[in-house]
Amino acid sequence: MPHLLRSTTSPRITTGPSRTSPDYRSQEHRRSTEVDHDLEPLRQQVSAIIDAILSDTKPEEAHVREKLRQHIKNNPGQPEKALLCHLLAVSVDQDAS
Repeated sequence: MPHLLRSTTSPRITTGPSRTSPDYRSQEHRRSTEVDHDLEPLRQQVSAIIDAILSDTKPEEAHVREKLRQHIKNNPGQPEKALLCHLLAVSVDQDAS
């Protein structure tokens, strides 16, 4: 069975292109595109959750919706990150109460 954890004391060997090479940027772009594609189903689910929260009309929840809008604004194109930040902020607020 292969070990999944690496030792923190072993030397790290770099086999890919350096950060300044054009090949490195090309690899990073491909990796970024793959991640975006992999996240699409999650982003669709998260967007549906966000839409449900924002479509609520309860006046007592207006501050929650406004905070969520701020997180969306601060994380454009990343609804999963916006919702995570929102949920973390809400849990901190509740813990402080």
